[in-house]
Amino acid sequence: MLSCRKLSYTVGDFTLRDFSLELNRGDYCALLGPSGSGKTVILELIAGLRPLKKGSVFIEGKDYTRTPPQHRPVGLLFQDYALFPHMSVYENIAYPLKIRGIDKVEIRETVHTFAEDLDISRHLNRMPDTLSGGEKQRVALARTLVIHPLLLLLDEPMSALDAPLRESSVALLKNLSAKGITILHVTHDPSEVDSLANRRIHLGNSSK
Repeated sequence: MLSCRKLSYTVGDFTLRDFSLELNRGDYCALLGPSGSGKTVILELIAGLRPLKKGSVFIEGKDYTRTPPQHRPVGLLFQDYALFPHMSVYENIAYPLKIRGIDKVEIRETVHTFAEDLDISRHLNRMPDTLSGGEKQRVALARTLVIHPLLLLLDEPMSALDAPLRESSVALLKNLSAKGITILHVTHDPSEVDSLANRRIHLGNSSK
C-alpha cells in the first residue's frame, strides 16, 4: 500500500539516509524514537511537504514522489492540530475541499457527515480558540479525513491530551483503523500505541 524506498533528506545538521518502509492496507504502524530522530521529517516527506533529496514514495502502486501535497491521497494530522484561528470549525473542515474546487453543496454535506461521525456537529459555528484540546483534535481529524485519504499520518496526536481524552482518542483511532485506513503514528511514548499498532519501527539518533 505504502512503499517508501531509500528516502534521503538533509536539513541543518540532520540527515536521513536511505529510510525504507513497506505498509499494507489497514496497517497501523507506530514510528517510535526520541526527539531529533527524524520522525516528523519522515511524515512530511511522505506527505510531500518536503522535497526528497533521493528516494521514492509509492501509494497503491502509484509513484507520488514529485506529486504536490494537495494531490496525494494522504492526510496529515499535526501535533498542534494547526487549525486556522480566523476560521470557524465549519470553515476549517471545509477548507481542503474548497481548495480542491468541490461544489458547495457537496462540501456542506461532507462537512456535516464527518462532524456528526466525530461528535462535533454542535461546534460547527465556534472558533478554534473556544474549543478544548479534545475538541480541537476532532476538528483537525475531521479536516484531515474529508478528503478520504488512503493513508493517515499522525504526528504525536495525543501529546497535548490528558488521560481521559487519550482514552477516547485511542477508541477513535481504533475505529478509523478498523475501517481499513492505513495509519502511520509518530510518537516517543510506546504505551500510547500499545492497543493500536500492529507494526512498530524504532528510530535512533544514528541518522543525525
